[in-house]
Amino acid sequence: MQLIKITSCSDPLLAHVPHLYETAFPEDERTETARLLAMVEDCPAMTFNAIMDDDTFCGMAAIWELGICRYLLYFATLQEKRNKGLGAQTLQLLKAESPLPIIGEVELPTDEIKARRIHFYERNGFHIECANPAILNQAHSHDTCVLQLISTHKLDNLDACQQRVVDVVYAGLHPE
Repeated sequence: MQLIKITSCSDPLLAHVPHLYETAFPEDERTETARLLAMVEDCPAMTFNAIMDDDTFCGMAAIWELGICRYLLYFATLQEKRNKGLGAQTLQLLKAESPLPIIGEVELPTDEIKARRIHFYERNGFHIECANPAILNQAHSHDTCVLQLISTHKLDNLDACQQRVVDVVYAGLHPE
């Protein structure tokens, strides 16, 4: 298993992303697909990774380098590739790239699937850092999108990390 960094909109691996993106994430958690794909070239803070196994596209992971932390967003594997350890391996590779904390967001555990997703992250070194990250939740483009903040480390700069996500990530995903 390996992560292949996609740096060009002409990379053939990017052709696999739209279907996975649009089926793996609820509409209120997505930006326009075309906008996300354009950010491969337009957003220097973002690294868009194809999750590959035996030269086969298995998933995606977008991570933003924010200086004080790294923000993981749009991490998903294809349905038929799940429960094979690829997600755990991906997180281990991402954590090994930098000593900075990796933060992300997860849905509230309102059903079994969402609770399993949280447990997946917990098994892989994350914890719920903040059950109601006000700065992030207020910045979401949909009022129905209420998420919890997860992290690989205890954050002494929680508000600063949230604000950096809003200023760099959300601003790029939802330009005015």
